[in-house]
Amino acid sequence: MYWNASTLITIFTTLLYGVIFTLVMVYSKPLNRLKKIFALYLLAMSIWSISAFLTVSGFVNVLAWFKVMTTGPMMVILAMFFFVQNMFGLRRTWAPYTIAYAILVILITNFSSVMVQFAFLDQGGGLHYKLGNNFSLVAVPAYFLVVVCLYDLIQGHNRSHDGQQRNRIRYLAIGFSITILAALTDFTNLGKYPIDIAANSVTAILIAYTILRLQLLDIRVVVRLGLLYSITTAIFSAIYFLSISLLLNAFQLISGKTVFVVSILVGALSAILLSPFRNLAQAWIDRIFYRDKYNAELMLQRLSRTATSFLDIEKIAHLILSEISNTLHIEHGAILIKNTDRGDFQVIAEDGEKKHFPSGFRADHPIVVWMTKSKQNQPLLERDMSFAPMFKSLWKEERQELERFNAEIFLPLNSKGELIGILGLGKKLSSQPYTRDEQLLFSTLANQTAVAIENARLYDELKGSFVQSVTALANAIDIRDTYTNRHSQQIANWAAKTARQLGCTTEEINDIYLGGLLHDIGKIGIPDTILQKPSKLNEGEWVVVHTHPTLGADLISPIKKLAGVVPMVENSHERYDGLGYPHGKKGEDIPLGARIISVVDSYSAMLDKRPYKEPYSKDRIITELMVNSSKMYDPKVVDAFLKIIQAEDQDLNSKK
Repeated sequence: MYWNASTLITIFTTLLYGVIFTLVMVYSKPLNRLKKIFALYLLAMSIWSISAFLTVSGFVNVLAWFKVMTTGPMMVILAMFFFVQNMFGLRRTWAPYTIAYAILVILITNFSSVMVQFAFLDQGGGLHYKLGNNFSLVAVPAYFLVVVCLYDLIQGHNRSHDGQQRNRIRYLAIGFSITILAALTDFTNLGKYPIDIAANSVTAILIAYTILRLQLLDIRVVVRLGLLYSITTAIFSAIYFLSISLLLNAFQLISGKTVFVVSILVGALSAILLSPFRNLAQAWIDRIFYRDKYNAELMLQRLSRTATSFLDIEKIAHLILSEISNTLHIEHGAILIKNTDRGDFQVIAEDGEKKHFPSGFRADHPIVVWMTKSKQNQPLLERDMSFAPMFKSLWKEERQELERFNAEIFLPLNSKGELIGILGLGKKLSSQPYTRDEQLLFSTLANQTAVAIENARLYDELKGSFVQSVTALANAIDIRDTYTNRHSQQIANWAAKTARQLGCTTEEINDIYLGGLLHDIGKIGIPDTILQKPSKLNEGEWVVVHTHPTLGADLISPIKKLAGVVPMVENSHERYDGLGYPHGKKGEDIPLGARIISVVDSYSAMLDKRPYKEPYSKDRIITELMVNSSKMYDPKVVDAFLKIIQAEDQDLNSKK
């Protein structure tokens, strides 16, 4: 027997396909038509590898087994063709003729010298052979089938919307291509080297990966993981035997007991050197095999860190849906939140372009009722809705919405025993049902989501109460000044719109809105005799009025929530040219919020009727603002505010 690289490669490839074939036959149940054809493909690859081993080993008649090896690619291509046909449900009328043709080729090749004229091993174990002149009659039709297979795989890949199915097709196409392209070397001088068999080893690893990671066949988890470890062990074993073979060939004088001693030494040295790499490979395999679970745990960790840092319900909901979609690859999802006033549930976040629940869920919607009555915080699965009688009461529109959503699971978002929201998830892109582990993961995720949403809702309620209190205080000031009723509310609205037009952040806009409400809060310290005087104020009275910005700032400064508003109130009567009060600040030294309030306050004052003046027309007011731009007012603020006024006028005219 010849021990060389060719022998080791053929042994390794034979073992690989033997293991995969055994697992498919024994553990992939039930054996449907597609799996049987795939098993025939693996069997053909095994025969090809075994015949190659017997050919280069020198054990048997080289010519006979070389002929078997030569027909191996034909058997592989035929099995591959029918596997692809069944995989996509194709029925080509000429397909049965390929079987008759393959049988004819196998018989002619093995029982005549038409296709193979001779084959032998020289004294060094090198393979020499000559193919017949008519061998192209075998090769051309076979490669035509290869082209058909690859075309069908590409078309199937393009038609599929399932990411995992597309990956399966991609790896199969790559594996098949490697095998066939490597077989072309048999028609050249490189044919004496086992390049085609080495390529088959690569294909075997790709197929193993497709079965294990992408679940090409339904092989049980433990067996899949065992196969992964077996392949890793086989690769390192091959490295060990190759090391021994190379050493023996390098020192051909070694023989007898010395061979045994050298083998032990090489084995020990290989074990020491390769052990760390083997451990790394096993860890890498574990990481791949448990990737979904690992990614899901990372998702929970990310959400637990980030969701609680948000106080905006919509941001939280979109964050959660995005994490679920990216981690578990679902078609779509939606989060519905309870409206505390009406009791119904409205969508606040939806992953995907379609809006599946435009009307939300009514308070007595069967899904809401089911989740309210369920005390165990259990998810609602699609099959539950198919059998439970209560879901027969769905309105036609509601049933159609659910059908379009194509939900796989609904999860209750409970906080302190109350249903505050619902998380709905569509099917996975892989079309696989959610596992029990994933359902438990969703329950944990639902609890985290409910806590984050409840915190955000409580914050919104607190914020709403605070704004209502501020608004009530502002209204009280407006009531004291009989000529500016509802003045502060309008200032706040215009100021917020102008801030948004200028590109301010949400937090800045909120502060500017509050600044608009409270810009005249200091008037609480101005005597009514001055505040409600029906005629123009004298110089002494104006001195008193000019103190109200400082009074207002001092009044609200103890409130931490209004820390960003204090500078706006204090500087709301400053002028851009520095001639305002109380400090005479100018330009960019005046806070932006104060500059905005200055413009909208002036616009409102000119628009109001006073005992000593009639209201100005809008054209005159706009002229005044433009004339005083860069003098009294920030020009950027004036431009932004006038755009707001113009848009409001256009909306008003369109409604007439």
